[in-house]
Amino acid sequence: MATPDTHTAPAKATDRPRGLQYFPIVLFASAMGFSGTTIAAMRIEPLLGLPPAFSLLLLTLTSLLFIVQIFLLLYRVFAYPEEVRRDFDHPVRMNFFGAVSISFMLLAAAYLDVAPSVAAVLWWIGAPLHLLITLAVLRKLIVQSRFEIVHYNPAWFIPIVGNLIAPIAGVAVAPPDVNWFFFSIGIVMSVVYIPMFFYRIYFHNPIPLKLLPTFFILMAPPAVGLVSYVKLTGQFDGFARVLYGFAFFIGLLLVVLFPMFYRVPFFLSWWAYTFPSAAITIATVLMYHETGVEAYRYLAYVQMIALLILLVDFSRRTLGLMARRELCVKED
Repeated sequence: MATPDTHTAPAKATDRPRGLQYFPIVLFASAMGFSGTTIAAMRIEPLLGLPPAFSLLLLTLTSLLFIVQIFLLLYRVFAYPEEVRRDFDHPVRMNFFGAVSISFMLLAAAYLDVAPSVAAVLWWIGAPLHLLITLAVLRKLIVQSRFEIVHYNPAWFIPIVGNLIAPIAGVAVAPPDVNWFFFSIGIVMSVVYIPMFFYRIYFHNPIPLKLLPTFFILMAPPAVGLVSYVKLTGQFDGFARVLYGFAFFIGLLLVVLFPMFYRVPFFLSWWAYTFPSAAITIATVLMYHETGVEAYRYLAYVQMIALLILLVDFSRRTLGLMARRELCVKED
C-alpha cells in the first residue's frame, strides 16, 4: 500500500462536491475545545477574583455550538448513512466520533456546578456512548486488514483519552467502580498508544502536514489523567506529579517543534490544538491548588491567554470557511 505523501496538496474545496452530507466529523474537535476552554475559565476566574460571567457566556456558546453539531450529525445519520459509514471507515476520521461522546462528558463537567441535574443527564448519555465508540473503534482496528503503521497518528488517542475524561464529572453522578473502570481503560491504553506513536514517528514516513496539529493530542492523556486521578483518589501524590510532569514535558516538546506547526496551512484539524491546551491549563490550576506554588498560578494565566487566542483565531478561520462555502466539502 502506498504511504501518505506529506507534500501533495489537497484538491481545492471548490473542485469537490459540497453539502450538509459532508459535514465534517472533525469539527466536533471544536466542541471539545470550547468545552475545555469553558472549564478552564471556570477554574481561572476564582484565582482572579472574578465573577463567573465570562465562563457562563462561554458555556452558553459551547452548548449552542454542540446542539447545532449534534443536529447536523443526526441529520447525516438518517439522510446520508453511507457518508457517515465512509467517515467511520477512514483511518483518521473514525477517531473523531469519539469527540462527540467526549463533548457530552466535558459539558457534564462544565454544568456540574451550574446545573447538576443537566450534568448527570449529559454524563449518562456521553459515558456509555463513549464506551460503545471505544469498543467499535478497537474492533475495527483488530478485524480490518487495510490500515498500516503509516496510518497511525495522534488522532487515534481520541477514543482512548475520552475514558480518562469520564471520572471528572462521573465522581459526582456515577458509582466509584464505574469511574475506575473508565479510568483504567484510558490510563492503560495510553501506556500502549504512546510508544506506538513514537515508534511510528521515529522509524516511518513523516505524518502528513494536515495531521501535524494532532500532535497536541499527546498532551491530553497525562493532563486529563491527573485531573481524573485526583478526583478519584482525593489525594495528590507522586503519581499525580508524574502525570503533570509528563504533560508539561510534552508541552515543552511542542514548543520546540513550533516551526513545524507554523508552516501548516489552516485545516479543521487545527482544532486539535484547543482541547489539549485547555487540559494542561486546567491541570496547571490544579497543581497550584495542590502545591501552593505561585509559579503554577502565573503559568496558568499565560496558558489561558494562549488558549483564548487559539479559540478566537480558529473560530474566525472556521467562519471564513463557512462564508466561502468550503466547510462541508467531500473529503478524500
